[in-house]
Amino acid sequence: MNPENLVDGAAAARADLRLDDAERMQRLGAKIRVLRKERGLTLKVLAQLSGLSHPFLSQVERGQARPSMSSLHQISEALGTNASWLLAGSENTREATVVRASDTSVVPASELGDMDGVRRVVAPEASPFQVVEFSGAPDSFREYWVHDGFETIYVISGVVDVDLDGEIFRLEPSDSISYDTRQPHRLRAATEETVKLLMIEASPGFTNVRLR
Repeated sequence: MNPENLVDGAAAARADLRLDDAERMQRLGAKIRVLRKERGLTLKVLAQLSGLSHPFLSQVERGQARPSMSSLHQISEALGTNASWLLAGSENTREATVVRASDTSVVPASELGDMDGVRRVVAPEASPFQVVEFSGAPDSFREYWVHDGFETIYVISGVVDVDLDGEIFRLEPSDSISYDTRQPHRLRAATEETVKLLMIEASPGFTNVRLR
């Protein structure tokens, strides 16, 4: 194999990643802008509520700046939602949608905070809730998460400990746990085997689901 071809291929892959990243930033910014306007907030007011600068928020909404997870949490709290919702989708549709494995991309789990491994959003962006597949988990407890919403964790493989405000629940494959995310929560891997789990979350940013 020609080494030059390997170099060209690596450069093309990096370019594709940069393009995907730019698209994610554009979509994130557009989502923040739409939610801000739905809340009747100006950029100046959002800056005051979030503690971030007006120029920075303007760049974020235009997809020209990447907010850190800390900044994203500040923005989401000011908008009455959470960071995971902003990183997921928010459109509504009545059509059935099939999501193929080949249609989704695997990105670092750290984009959602202090997590290890990778994540893949497996529900369509039009979903009224978020479904994320995680592969990998921290081997020790880190900072607690606290936000509005309701969450279910379903273990596909491996063993995981879920800490809910000091009470620890050990989950094995096919086990699940559901909880109000306003209580402090965090998790860790409890096995050397790679943990794989589904996290299903509904938050104030999502549309209410009615079953008939």
